[in-house]
Amino acid sequence: MASSQHVDIPGVRVHYLQQGSGPEAVVLLHGFPQTSHQWRHQLRALAEAGYACFAPDNRGFGGTDKPDVRISRALLARDVTRFMDAVGLESAHVVAHDWGGIIAFKLVADHPQRVRSIALLDTLLTVWPPQAVHGWWFKAEGLPEALFAAHHRTFIEVAFGGRDAADLPGAPASPWARTGLGGTGGGRPAWVDAESLDHYLEAFSDPASWAAAIQYYRYGLPFHLVDDGGGAERYRCLSEREVGAMWLHEGGFDAHPDRWRQHDVAPEDRSTRFEQPALWLQARGRERGRRAKREPAGGRSTTAPASAFVAQFAQCFGALATQGVASGHFLAEEAPDEVNAALLGFLGPAGGGRA
Repeated sequence: MASSQHVDIPGVRVHYLQQGSGPEAVVLLHGFPQTSHQWRHQLRALAEAGYACFAPDNRGFGGTDKPDVRISRALLARDVTRFMDAVGLESAHVVAHDWGGIIAFKLVADHPQRVRSIALLDTLLTVWPPQAVHGWWFKAEGLPEALFAAHHRTFIEVAFGGRDAADLPGAPASPWARTGLGGTGGGRPAWVDAESLDHYLEAFSDPASWAAAIQYYRYGLPFHLVDDGGGAERYRCLSEREVGAMWLHEGGFDAHPDRWRQHDVAPEDRSTRFEQPALWLQARGRERGRRAKREPAGGRSTTAPASAFVAQFAQCFGALATQGVASGHFLAEEAPDEVNAALLGFLGPAGGGRA
């Protein structure tokens, strides 16, 4: 069973789960709105396979400190290296989901010598997927603050308890019905036990975690418009106010002239090339993935952003394997057996010589 521990790094006391004591280490980085608890199935499986596993709570979430400081991807990646230093890891295999994957890619970009291999679960590198409309909503100042203050419990119940997303306000106050978050009112799904639902409800009851979530999306992901005319990509950085105004467009978000153009959150890292083994696990059972392919208003095609999203993985990873998982977005919890098998097949036996 995983043990719950704390360690101090500069400016932050980090809570983490640890299980196993093998010759090689795995660091697991969670997504939003989760905590290290999301890795409970993988911690057990990887530890039984001989790996020493460490799953920290990202700053602002779970049992880790929640300082009110401006978030950046570089800061979050540095948190990981400092955490590794504090627990005595020179390098590790990294497994990451959602926001954890964004952090892990910045770790690869800035500190590649610390990463032995990387497995990314339903996440992105730098290209923002057009179906993830919450990326624009988070930048509309006042809306996320109001929603989480009034509906933080409902938000978690929608995400993990099977509650109907229609119980949250509609757009523009909330984007979550459009993202495919959660169920349709059928009750708590089998993959979420009562203990886990209670854990996520309690973890996201802290206003400091709402503030952290807003910081992550509003300032940690600076949106850039991408223009690839003439074969050379050019970028224009948008202010948070400009992006929020797109969400609040008087004709509706989908009618904004830049809605279906490619947006990138880190053009400075587009040229990253990582030659160590990499795995990309994609959730195949989500409704929102199908929504993204619909023809938008005005006949504008979504093909370019969608193809750029897929292409970014092969561009950045020289030894990339990809695999679909029959699951929704929270695949580590929804399909643990399939995810565990994929991770163990990718990593191989502990001490078996994975570069």
